Amino acid sequence: MKGGVFFMGKLIIGEEFYCCKCGNRGIPIVRVIGRKRSAGHLKKLWCLKCQEEVNHAECIPGSKYTKEDFQIEFKYGNFDENQQRKMTYGQFRDKLRKEGIDFYEE
Repeated sequence: MKGGVFFMGKLIIGEEFYCCKCGNRGIPIVRVIGRKRSAGHLKKLWCLKCQEEVNHAECIPGSKYTKEDFQIEFKYGNFDENQQRKMTYGQFRDKLRKEGIDFYEE
């Protein structure tokens, strides 16, 4: 959700979450703007496809970590069997560049 809505005088935003196990979009979370988490934050949520509670990556359009960044991490295997990052996204991106993988051209 881009932007937000006001409810009881507070700006409410809906963030996008993507499952670190199957890669599908998860259920969005609505937050008051002051309780925002950092982009790329991992949160345990129920996945409709996996039918279990697993980590989801928080993607914020126009931030340092977007849906496209998640898709790179997911495609190139930066999540382990417990849906935790093997390395930080910055380290992972640098590793891919050193290996000659031009993920922005795909």
